[in-house]
Amino acid sequence: MILWIVFILINNFYMKNNKNFHINKAMIEDLLKTGCVKFGKFTLKSGEISKYYFDMKSIMSYPKLMKTIGDAMYNLIKDDCDLLCGVPIGAIPICSYISTNYNIPMVIVRDSVKDYGTKKQIEGNYNEKNNCIIIEDVITTGNSVNKVIEAIKDKVNIVGVITMFDRQEGYTCSVPVKSVLCKTDIINYRLRELMIKKESRLCFSADLDDKNRLIKILEDIGDKIVICKIHYDFYEDDNKELKNKLIELSIEKDFLLMEDRKFVDISYTVEKQYRKYSKWVDLVTVMGNVNSEVVSKLSGVVLVTNMSNNNYDYIDNVKEIANNYPERLVGLVTQYRINLNGLINMTPGINKETKVVGDQNYRKVNDVDTDIVIVGRGIYNSDNYSESANIYRN
Repeated sequence: MILWIVFILINNFYMKNNKNFHINKAMIEDLLKTGCVKFGKFTLKSGEISKYYFDMKSIMSYPKLMKTIGDAMYNLIKDDCDLLCGVPIGAIPICSYISTNYNIPMVIVRDSVKDYGTKKQIEGNYNEKNNCIIIEDVITTGNSVNKVIEAIKDKVNIVGVITMFDRQEGYTCSVPVKSVLCKTDIINYRLRELMIKKESRLCFSADLDDKNRLIKILEDIGDKIVICKIHYDFYEDDNKELKNKLIELSIEKDFLLMEDRKFVDISYTVEKQYRKYSKWVDLVTVMGNVNSEVVSKLSGVVLVTNMSNNNYDYIDNVKEIANNYPERLVGLVTQYRINLNGLINMTPGINKETKVVGDQNYRKVNDVDTDIVIVGRGIYNSDNYSESANIYRN
């Protein structure tokens, strides 16, 4: 219980005071209340299943929220421009707010050139000396932004793009992009809220070959855990039955899914590997010795900083990654507490007793002072999954 109180105090401190801690709690809560950010099971245009839906267009119906986000976007612009260009149609209302409130002229790019009247594609006044910021609502692939860039690149000086929300799915853009919020912000917020709501710091390590047993255990303990750590590549799942069931259980029982992929390749390869998980997994593990650029291709990153079974310890490299890409990180896998930008500390190898099994060194839950304990065998090898989960949850 003492550790639990310590977590809440540390969590509140970082959410209020640490500039490197990328959560704007009030803004996220407003987005959730208004339905601009939703959790659930959503079928996307591509046919893929996503656990998150980001509908920033709806903020036009909430003037107070639009003002809050518009002001935050302006703080990213400051004196960098003298012209705004909103990406139709989602960004037009927020662009209009910023333009009116901060006295910055704006233009709009039509989807196609008019075949009547003035036959213009760009509405509004501009010249080649204008320093233009493009305003977007949500950036995913970058296709919408790139169409606007192509239309105005020879007519104004494009300084950059400011977006309300970055889905962190590997967009391509020829100019710098800044965002007010991103997917990792939402995941960071959710994890901390779940820990408080459930009074739990338990991550279930589902290192199981039997997917039916995995589902049975999650049905029993899902309401007691905040994260389920999986190895999705353990299973044959051609019909996506397991994937869909994991998504449904994570929504019903209210926990996050963490793919323990331990990404460690070059960024080009990792970006392609991540596509398998990007829409439905909340968190991914990444080895702490990777180049920082690797992390820039991911969201919800948990860095494996050190391990108990060898001398693997990359705290110096992890600090560099945290400095370069704080907006991508949620936590660290570590044997001891590391105070770094408010990142959640997670410790594996937890059991009822201190012992060594193979190359795994186990410690008792009360011997660990980190935020989350990762427990596998201590639960799935027990006779009563639910009772065992209760032992570790706080």
